[in-house]
Amino acid sequence: MSTRPSFQSAQKFLIVGALVGLILGLILGLVGSYLYIAQNPPVYQGGSYPDELTEAYQNHYKAMVVDSYIVNQEPEVATERLKRFDAKTQILILGERTAAYVAAGRGVEAQLINNLAVTLKNSQTWNEETMKEAIAELTSRYQSDPARAQAISSFSAQLLDGQVPVPAEEQTTDATPVPAAEPAAEPGSIPWLGVLLCCLALLIAIVLGILVFNRLQSSKKTTKPQVVWEGEGRPPLKQWEGTYELGQDNYDEFFTIETEDGDFLGESGIGIMDSIPNTSPKQVVSFDVGLFDKTDITTLSRVVMSEFAYNDDTLRAKVEGNPQAEPVLAEPGKRFSFDTTALRVDAEIVDVEYGDDQNKYFSKLTTKINVFLKEGADIRRGEMDIPDEFKQS
Repeated sequence: MSTRPSFQSAQKFLIVGALVGLILGLILGLVGSYLYIAQNPPVYQGGSYPDELTEAYQNHYKAMVVDSYIVNQEPEVATERLKRFDAKTQILILGERTAAYVAAGRGVEAQLINNLAVTLKNSQTWNEETMKEAIAELTSRYQSDPARAQAISSFSAQLLDGQVPVPAEEQTTDATPVPAAEPAAEPGSIPWLGVLLCCLALLIAIVLGILVFNRLQSSKKTTKPQVVWEGEGRPPLKQWEGTYELGQDNYDEFFTIETEDGDFLGESGIGIMDSIPNTSPKQVVSFDVGLFDKTDITTLSRVVMSEFAYNDDTLRAKVEGNPQAEPVLAEPGKRFSFDTTALRVDAEIVDVEYGDDQNKYFSKLTTKINVFLKEGADIRRGEMDIPDEFKQS
């Protein structure tokens, strides 16, 4: 017996595999996201303040506060936004911004910053030594830039009543780095409870996937509809009944023929063959009832024709010119059979309706097709094994 999987089982396997992969991907994504967030907590997790940001972001924040003040000129708002920083840090950022505006030729904005510095000095009672230390650092930093150096002199004059501190010799031109604040949440610790819960969820998903796959496999035979056969002999491999109606321009009801184990034996079915040219919807005058047998690579055809087509010499000759085809007049209740080496088709025309008075084209056609495995047929041809249910005792 063939050990190859059937098309249906392969289809089910692909569906189950896709579902299991989707579930696993979702769980792994959640686990990875959880671990990443645990190791890299977002800024808002600890309710961080401006002075808890990294140095680069602190500098951006302070510059934006000063620039916002220039636009809105609300010293109370600027004071509130800078209150988390010490006096020296505030003096440094104000001096840097006033120097930048002077260098850009924007003296009005620079003077607004100087006014803000005086307001902060008075409201926060800055220590004179702190102011001198910060201004000395700024003077040292910009001593090679005349425009910025002049801006710092003006800045110092307003803060220190005309005094300009002399920078100490040991000071360098680099700004004093502001130490980074401690992060709001200490990274590096592994949330073991979360890891265990995620692993448990992953295990449950795997078990569920296996159970679903086994359930589908076990129900493969039990859920397969049983063929109801009231005729003589063994039941057909395939029973089919269908109806064509006018407007089904792509009517094609060919189907595969397989054993219960999924071994492919051939194809059969019915489809449109000829129609009146340039008609929409198609005015069909003939249908092809076909049979393909894989065991001997044979294709047979029975052409069900309308009364008009059956009596038309040209259309009739077209069918009879094919040695594998025969014409069949479409009549209600008409039965016909044809067979290959291993397969036999018993077909019946159940109902016929025409779309015109001359019976040229079909408006409706109902057919039945039963496909049988012939007695004693050798289906081992084409590298096929004989299924157990078809072996002769």
